[in-house]
Amino acid sequence: MFVSVRLVNSALTRRTLLATALLAGCGRKLARRYFGWLFVASAAERGIAVADLAEFRHAATIPLDQMPAQVLRAGARVFVTCPDARTLVELDLAHWKPSRKLVLAGKIVAAAPQADGKSLVVITEQPSTICVVDTNTFRVKKQAALPETPTGLAIAESMAVVSLESRGISRVGLPDCRVLGTTEVGSRCGVVQFRNDGKMILAGLGDLKQVVTLDSVTGALIARLPLSFAPSRFTFNDNGGQMFVTGGGAADQDVIAIVNPYQSEVDQTIVAGRTPHGMAVSFTRNLLLVTNPGSGDLTILDIETRKLSASVHMGGRPGEVLLTPDEEYALVLGQDSGDVSVIRMPTVLDRSVRTKPLFTVFPMGGNPQSAVIVPKEA
Repeated sequence: MFVSVRLVNSALTRRTLLATALLAGCGRKLARRYFGWLFVASAAERGIAVADLAEFRHAATIPLDQMPAQVLRAGARVFVTCPDARTLVELDLAHWKPSRKLVLAGKIVAAAPQADGKSLVVITEQPSTICVVDTNTFRVKKQAALPETPTGLAIAESMAVVSLESRGISRVGLPDCRVLGTTEVGSRCGVVQFRNDGKMILAGLGDLKQVVTLDSVTGALIARLPLSFAPSRFTFNDNGGQMFVTGGGAADQDVIAIVNPYQSEVDQTIVAGRTPHGMAVSFTRNLLLVTNPGSGDLTILDIETRKLSASVHMGGRPGEVLLTPDEEYALVLGQDSGDVSVIRMPTVLDRSVRTKPLFTVFPMGGNPQSAVIVPKEA
């Protein structure tokens, strides 16, 4: 039996009580451990905070010369973007320190690894470019100019899509890094993503409160899907047949939209706690996890029934949520403190447990920018 903790103002008190809760087993079956590392890009620490997920504790902080933004896994390697320094950094995972550094011509806006882990695709501004970086040689293989300042990036097997600051979406062929065309969509575009089969592009237009769909081969605009909020985040269910959309976290918007990307239609809008923000999908349990900064909760929805399965209160302003690859634990990052709240999924989904407890909380670097989980065997 774990001790349930509601809202505690003091971060120190909260950590102490939850550490006690972790040790307060009363005959319940011991939780299975996950052997992996959590890497968090911390703006407050100006470094990468590393946690041992087998012990749920902060293990090290890898200092960087510049502020980190994204932390990325490409195969067995971990990379960090430092936009102000225009630098891509590889981490030495054996010695917990920066390893190789690659200085790019422009300020890094976003980066994404290709599926095989052999390349990173990076977009920059000042100048506006897209480039492909070989992760083995750590050199730029190909580079192309973009028509204007990029704001977002998504990649499929043989193509990248780049959202642009002023009304455009560019398609770029990979690995030759050739701009195939740009489609005007009538508004500044933010988040972009490919449909699972790579044949359709979905993009969020914040000013117009729309999701637009484009043919990935021709760039033709297929449909405009109106929403009640400005879209800012996308995620998909296991087969890609449903796309979940959250907005910018406005106090009057407590809903998510469910889009059918193969029919190019908005299927439903449902309540998902206060100010839905970060999302993760449990494929094995068919659940959608949504953080609620407005109330300090994690809302868990059944994707099939679209009903509430559980709600866990952790306080603060929860931001990103990640699932360990075995889907035993959900890890929720506090947007301000950087504390990681750990939720054991079998426990919170147990209907006999009325008040849903946190498993534990441990401190990481403040003001987290992004995070990634790496198995220890990697």
